Amino acid sequence: MPRTATADEITWTQALQSLDAVRARAFWTLDLNILDQVYVPGSSPWRADRALLSSYRDQQLRVKGLRIQLDKTTIIRRTPTTITLKTTDHLTTGEAVDRTGTTTRLPPGIPTTRLITLTTTQPGHPWRITTIANAAS
Repeated sequence: MPRTATADEITWTQALQSLDAVRARAFWTLDLNILDQVYVPGSSPWRADRALLSSYRDQQLRVKGLRIQLDKTTIIRRTPTTITLKTTDHLTTGEAVDRTGTTTRLPPGIPTTRLITLTTTQPGHPWRITTIANAAS
């Protein structure tokens, strides 16, 4: 029988969903600065998404309706200012929109399990992603 998510896991799932919504806004508006609200500036995932978003900006290619579904979230480690979550997620929707307005649906993704570490400067401040690594399912 599948385990029911704890209230804490649900809270962290919602936090990740909020960060994904901010990330989706960055890919729609092509605004690199928005990624600073999602990732710790200078971190590996921040650099990777900035590079991807920069290439989209160069091509004038926006992503509309980007949505990642979180299928499962488990808390692995936690301190007052850092948390590592094991998540399984996949892309559910999104459309690439080119400079002429032509849209191309993004194919749904396959579920992928990752370890996502978030950090904050101090309790009560916003959480941002500092690392993302593939994990065994």
